[in-house]
Amino acid sequence: MREPAAHGPDSAAHGRCGETILRVRDLVVGYGKAQVVHGVSFEVHAGEFVVLLGRNGAGKSTTLQAVSALIPKRGGKVDFLGEDLTDAKPAHIVGAGLVQVLQAHRVFHALSVEQNLMLGTWARGMRGDRCRLERIYALFPELADRRHQLAARLSGGQQQILALGAGVIAEPRLLVLDEPSAGLAPMVITRILDAVAALCRQGMAILLVEQMVEAALRLADHGYLIETGKIVGEGSAETIRHSDALRSVYLGRHATD
Repeated sequence: MREPAAHGPDSAAHGRCGETILRVRDLVVGYGKAQVVHGVSFEVHAGEFVVLLGRNGAGKSTTLQAVSALIPKRGGKVDFLGEDLTDAKPAHIVGAGLVQVLQAHRVFHALSVEQNLMLGTWARGMRGDRCRLERIYALFPELADRRHQLAARLSGGQQQILALGAGVIAEPRLLVLDEPSAGLAPMVITRILDAVAALCRQGMAILLVEQMVEAALRLADHGYLIETGKIVGEGSAETIRHSDALRSVYLGRHATD
């Protein structure tokens, strides 16, 4: 049963501000005969930082990939900026302003840092607009220092920052991040999450899947808890942080203080 939430998904009266830019309703996803996501519903508002939390295998990444049309849906509806994107192709979704940065430092190793970033400008039809580079270099000075270096020669943390920069350069309305901290050192994780929070303060909406629960909730405005492919808790980040549902998801159904 879903824990009562401070902010219901359809109620502006309960504190969530701004227009709803992403609305996912009753999403169903599976692989072969196995159903992994069972009727998940959530939303993201303009300029909002939303985190989707749950243990490994709960269906978080599958949910994000289905929203971005990287894997097929079996049911449900996805609306973005008032447009029905349920059956849209990935390129159309990116062009509409929803950009996802995948796990595992997905960059082009044979290209330089700057070439990777310039590829990002093609995502929304900017076609090599170099003036956008300076914003990325200001946000990530470590990339500016290595602009001519091959991506293959970057550390894992630097590659993740590059992947993030390639997503941000497209200037999405909603940036979707799938566990950007995976496999990275604590200092790099802090660097990445702080940069993401800065982007949100500048007006970019963020949807984050993250295993660093406390760090994510400290930065987020709103959160959803997912367990075995179902949303089991939802509310403000502060509400989620102190909820029985959070303890249940991560410590077991009968966890106590």
